[in-house]
Amino acid sequence: MNNRLPTIKKVALVESKAIKTHIFSRKWSPRLGLPILSAVLKKHGYEVELFYQQLKPLDYGYLMTFDIVGVSALTSTVQDAYRIGDALQARGKAVIMGGPHVSAQTDEALAHCDYVVRGEGENTLLALLAAINEGQPLSGVPGISYRENGEVVQNPSSITKVDMTSLPSSDFSACKMLSDPKSHPGGIMFSRGCPFDCSFCSVTTTYGKKYRHKTTEQIIEELRPFTGRPVCFIDDNFAAVPKKTKELLRAMIKEKVIPSRYSCQIRASASADEELFDLMRQTGCHLAGVGLESVSPETLKAYHKGQTCDQIVASIKVFQKYNIGLHGMFVLGADNDTADTIHETVSFALEHGIDTIQICALTPLPGTAVHGQMVAEGRVLHKNWDLYDGLHVNVRPVKMTSYELQTGIIREMKRFYSLGNAFKIDVRKLWRFRNRLIGWYLVRRWEKENTGYCEYLAAQDRAPAMAANADAETALISTAE
Repeated sequence: MNNRLPTIKKVALVESKAIKTHIFSRKWSPRLGLPILSAVLKKHGYEVELFYQQLKPLDYGYLMTFDIVGVSALTSTVQDAYRIGDALQARGKAVIMGGPHVSAQTDEALAHCDYVVRGEGENTLLALLAAINEGQPLSGVPGISYRENGEVVQNPSSITKVDMTSLPSSDFSACKMLSDPKSHPGGIMFSRGCPFDCSFCSVTTTYGKKYRHKTTEQIIEELRPFTGRPVCFIDDNFAAVPKKTKELLRAMIKEKVIPSRYSCQIRASASADEELFDLMRQTGCHLAGVGLESVSPETLKAYHKGQTCDQIVASIKVFQKYNIGLHGMFVLGADNDTADTIHETVSFALEHGIDTIQICALTPLPGTAVHGQMVAEGRVLHKNWDLYDGLHVNVRPVKMTSYELQTGIIREMKRFYSLGNAFKIDVRKLWRFRNRLIGWYLVRRWEKENTGYCEYLAAQDRAPAMAANADAETALISTAE
């Protein structure tokens, strides 16, 4: 492939979209992978433009003016990425794909693109483009997959992780879809990697367990344009190393670089460090997403979560003490979970005053330990990736049916996001009222859209042997539209 390509100067980077209602349906929330890649490529002399399917349909004629097109996708957006890849390849355009899904499903992805960049993309993409431009063998580029003489070639992964201190800040100026590039939702990446290894999470398969971070000085400079504006730290674990996080927060105070508010993701165990929480309060943290996962001790152990129910309860009290909003994220459908577990989860959230919640069904994302387990045990219902969004049940649980899990999650989410609960207002958290109303709307919209999918699950439970041999993908597409 590299021998027939012209010299690459212009690169288009495309983020595919989810076609179903999801938790970000009310607000566009771009991932930072492509804006960071844009900045890296520009630094090395490439012309780059960003495209977001969520904002505007693609103009394929315009994309054909670029020398190569890169497409990024999650599992729930990869089928849109494949449609994009097919359309471009049919027109003779070379396509690169990246993201956690294609990194784990390279053979599948290569039916829709020319190259797959596995794992972290910054160094690998530069090396791939350089090899193409210089006519060098692709065998010398670690971390890529491609076809050669009809066979899939999997180059060994790079053993060197990206040096975070070498990364520029994300570059949205390359997105002409935005009328004002400065108006994009503020996102800052402080770190990568997570020292924990939850069985259902794809973070460590993409970034590894080694925690790496930018310097405090880098983040302060990235934050300056957002002084007085809202921002989100997109780290999977903002306080994985509390010492480094506190150093950053102190610098924000000293330099007077304080957003109007910010959100982040942390573990419940971080609440044991109240100095950290005091600094978070002083610097404007108004909401933290916390992977509580379960109120079942057995399930927490099965997930390799490394936390207890007592720690969860204690952490909630610390959030409330420092007036930091808590968005509790739960994953239900583990082997120990029953239909009662779903009800107990929401009762726990209401009893302890969790501000907002998100209940996801255990989803076998490719590359995770859960995926390997579910495939080995023959419990995966289908491979319609559009529905691997955490909202659709895709596996057969042990102690309840897939239909019971799906309808139980809907019923209990409706109970939490009832109008009665929305109007239980803490005057210090008027945003909670707004978010609970949004939750009320989204849960009911999702239920209406997925009536057919619930019927599909009920049919699966009635005749699992027949369903296992059925064309599930066709059935699911027709019922989920």
